[in-house]
Amino acid sequence: MVISISKITSKRQITLPVKVMSRLKLHPGGRLVFEETDGRVEIKSVAATFTIADFVKKYRGMVSKKLSDQQIRDAREEAWVARAGR
Repeated sequence: MVISISKITSKRQITLPVKVMSRLKLHPGGRLVFEETDGRVEIKSVAATFTIADFVKKYRGMVSKKLSDQQIRDAREEAWVARAGR
């Protein structure tokens, strides 16, 4: 089934149609994988990765209280125990 057709530019770029972006749940800056199988190329979305740098950038300045490593470990352990008890 043909969803849409795109043209390849002189710089070997294509514009993904809105229908394709929606079906693959893609957003600008998203990543794609091109897989070749039996002479066909399949385009698949790649799950976003969330790095430590992304985490720090997102949450920097949100906590005003400084915690020791032990306090962080204890809080993490409590959260895991509470989560497992559900």
